[in-house]
Amino acid sequence: MGLKSAFRQAPAYLRLLIVMRAVAIAAVVAILYCFDGVLAVKLPLGPLAALIALYAALDVATLLRLPAPVTQLEMLGQLLADVAILSAVLYFTGGARNPLALYYLVLVLYSAMALPPRLVWPLAAACLLSYVALQFFHVDLPRPRSDDIDRTLDYVTQLAIYGFIAALIVWFGIKLNALQRAQHEHLRAQAEKDVRERYLIGLAALSAGTAHELCTPLSTISVVVGELRESESPPPDWKESIDMLWSQVQLCRRSLAAMAGAAGVERLGEMRSVPAVELLEELAARLRSLRPDVALNVSIHIDDTLVLRSDHTLPQALMSFLNNAADASPDWVELRAVQDRLKPLKLVIEVRDRGPGIAPELRERLGKALITSKAPGSGHGSGILIAQSAIERFGGSVAISARRSGGTCVRVELPSFRMSEGNQDADARRERIASR
Repeated sequence: MGLKSAFRQAPAYLRLLIVMRAVAIAAVVAILYCFDGVLAVKLPLGPLAALIALYAALDVATLLRLPAPVTQLEMLGQLLADVAILSAVLYFTGGARNPLALYYLVLVLYSAMALPPRLVWPLAAACLLSYVALQFFHVDLPRPRSDDIDRTLDYVTQLAIYGFIAALIVWFGIKLNALQRAQHEHLRAQAEKDVRERYLIGLAALSAGTAHELCTPLSTISVVVGELRESESPPPDWKESIDMLWSQVQLCRRSLAAMAGAAGVERLGEMRSVPAVELLEELAARLRSLRPDVALNVSIHIDDTLVLRSDHTLPQALMSFLNNAADASPDWVELRAVQDRLKPLKLVIEVRDRGPGIAPELRERLGKALITSKAPGSGHGSGILIAQSAIERFGGSVAISARRSGGTCVRVELPSFRMSEGNQDADARRERIASR
């Protein structure tokens, strides 16, 4: 990769530093030439030439390492090197009286844009300490004997250096404004990307939950139709079998209709406030309706005033955990809900089963990769990953652990808030709490 291509691919703030150093080097060389060649002010050219060469080498080294990423600590180190070289140049050219000391402010301004606040303060302190030290420790410039030449020298020097600093700050401000616009554009594009990802996660949660719900009625339909096909004549209970098929088909239709109705871009992200007790009771009733053979125990010990922010994806995510528990242990599943003792507004939902459990090597990867402990062909292991992503959208978390008595415990923590009856500002308060 060529230097030109690497320079274009480097972060904008690093490109700005490279160009800023090049301009500073050119300006210092021009100023020193005016001092020594035009104004006949003798300077220690040896040390100054070495410092300028060192500064140029630092700038070239930074350019050559592109486009490798630069850490924040490395950026701080590079700017501290700028401060050290500038202080050395000022030491040999009059100290803090040299108007070139204003370049400290440019470095502080740049660091405020390129570094986090915790690193900007050390750099600002280094600039301040260097400026104070140069008030007392420096090499005085030889002054011309004539007062007129002295005044002319001061005027020309200050005019040249102030012009350089003003031009550099203007150029720096233009670049900073461009960087701000680019950052705003990046944030806007990132926000649009987050909206798309939330929609896709919600759609995946709906699809996974609906697919899981359809498994039970489709299995029943498959068994009943198989029995009817194998019998040569209608069995005595054919009417009951037809009624069962009809009820299972209606379940499938309702599940698909619910998914189709909720999968719209507007409705999928539509938030609503739902009483936590009501949502949990609906989940229990839904599982009992879909899987009447599962022994479900419900234990809800929370305040009736607790409210959750929810859309269509949150119930589907919780249903995924209930269905997984029912698959592993149809003879005993527990849905338990309590409030955190230290944080009463944190709702803790646990789904427990007495199944074979999950192997330790698989448990560590749950929620991070597509895994499954089911038989081949019975699932792809994406349900837990999708359900966890859906719950995290609401500021919740999921933890899966083994029970001491056998089986698995899925612990879901969700933020909630209280619904005060008769409060006219309840909706506004919900929005404030949900945005934290």
